[in-house]
Amino acid sequence: MTDVICRTHGCLLQHGTFNDRIYVMKCGDDLPRIIPFLETLAQENGYGKTVIKVRSDNADPWRGAGFIEEARIPDFFPDDDCLFLAKFHRHDRKREPQRARYEGILEQCRGMEESRDDLALPGGYSLKRCGNEDAMVIAHLYREIFPSYPFPIDDPVHVRKMMEDSSRFYGILSGDRIVAVSSADRDASSASVEMTDFATHPDHRGRKLAGILLHYMEDEVKKAGMRTAFTIARADSLPISIIFARSGYRFGGRLVNNTNICGSLRSMNVWYKHF
Repeated sequence: MTDVICRTHGCLLQHGTFNDRIYVMKCGDDLPRIIPFLETLAQENGYGKTVIKVRSDNADPWRGAGFIEEARIPDFFPDDDCLFLAKFHRHDRKREPQRARYEGILEQCRGMEESRDDLALPGGYSLKRCGNEDAMVIAHLYREIFPSYPFPIDDPVHVRKMMEDSSRFYGILSGDRIVAVSSADRDASSASVEMTDFATHPDHRGRKLAGILLHYMEDEVKKAGMRTAFTIARADSLPISIIFARSGYRFGGRLVNNTNICGSLRSMNVWYKHF
């Protein structure tokens, strides 16, 4: 089961029952039409949440429609911040029984200094940018690792489409086999990039392969003129939080019960870094 990705009213959005939400990834300018359209879409389908990425100077109409700020990336745009605004359509979607755990993970990450000293590629491994010919292997790796994921990255057709659009996939190989993978989804209009889709085969964990991929992707996207990198990562994962904190990323906020990943709806942290 996957949610629908579509363009309407000048917006790029995903919606469906799998994530039980509407996610507006890019917002158009016709807010008098967009806001009631999204409200109707949420009500007709019984979705629990609507979340939208929007410029801060466009936030007031959304706040007037009941949206609240969950996260912020300062200077995301050349002349403005990016806000993640949310509206909860059911009270149960707001509840966070593990909030204390999330805060404890963030506390452990505070004060970590940026370092690349221990991120050398281990012997016997190599790193490459992946191509269409790797889509089947990449999708199979994601299928092995994630019981659920917010986008259908376990489908090689979808992976190839991502490669054809704005995503660049990178893999670490043991011999000739891809054992760790990640992607950088670039947006030239804001000179920003989402560092995402990290996965490492269980047999190859503990070698800091995700951190190595992250830093390699950073070097690549800086060459392409990206100004800001960000990620939306599980709030309940200490290892992934440490990877980004040690890589110089700052915490921008938490998206409550936002994403169906690893088998259930999870709260997600927003981390960001300016180059």
